[in-house]
Amino acid sequence: MDELLALLPPIRRMRGPRLYAADGRRFLDLWMDDGRGLLGEADRASRKYAGNAADKGLLRPYPGLYDRRFEKAVLAAWPGFAAMRVYRSEERALAAAARVNEAPARLIETTHPPFETPGHPAPWGAVALARPFAQVPDTVHLALPRLPCPAPFSPACLMARDPAALDGERGDIVPAMLLYAASRGLDSLARAAETGYDETLWKRFDKRMTRFFHREGPWLYPLVPRERHAAFFRAALEGGALVSPRPDAPSAVPADFDDGELARLARALEEVMA
Repeated sequence: MDELLALLPPIRRMRGPRLYAADGRRFLDLWMDDGRGLLGEADRASRKYAGNAADKGLLRPYPGLYDRRFEKAVLAAWPGFAAMRVYRSEERALAAAARVNEAPARLIETTHPPFETPGHPAPWGAVALARPFAQVPDTVHLALPRLPCPAPFSPACLMARDPAALDGERGDIVPAMLLYAASRGLDSLARAAETGYDETLWKRFDKRMTRFFHREGPWLYPLVPRERHAAFFRAALEGGALVSPRPDAPSAVPADFDDGELARLARALEEVMA
């Protein structure tokens, strides 16, 4: 992944789904840090809340007033789950999942690339990466939510369908700033349709891109085999867009795009699809 991301020129500024490079080029970001920036410029609310919390000095890992609010926001966004714990990192959350499952934790995607067969039983020890707008298979009982919040302000979580599964897990105490900012990101997610991030927008993206991507909700998989993913990534960069550097992880429809950006991307991808 890092090898492909290194092909991106140095970025001097980011605004919503657009990256502005030091050499003057502009890129439409369809990767958005593995979906953390899914809502584009709407994450300015999370940044504002993080700044407010920092002004209050809520930067140290002590118990705070926002723990319960954050828990309610997470479980409201993924109503199939009944309990959650917070951790300092995804690595610690996966280690907790391994203890709960009594098996090595295996993080799996909940959307399906078109070159894989969906519907097969979840592997032993599976932990779903729960992305917004994507269903988590009923056969998976633990999940890590992909929070719509910038990574510096995003804690890690482990969710369980059965509350009893997490009885032995206390989780970590994290700075309240993270919970405050991530809760605001989840509020923005809950109002996404009101701000126009819905199927209507996603279908407008299809008009230019359906030849190049398989779409499930806002999530996009390139219509090329895995062995050609690197070529697809490079072609997208030439076309002014950043797609997922990982063949097993989706890109996403950005919250804001124009037809000219998609037309340029389509021209670049035509060559690699030939």
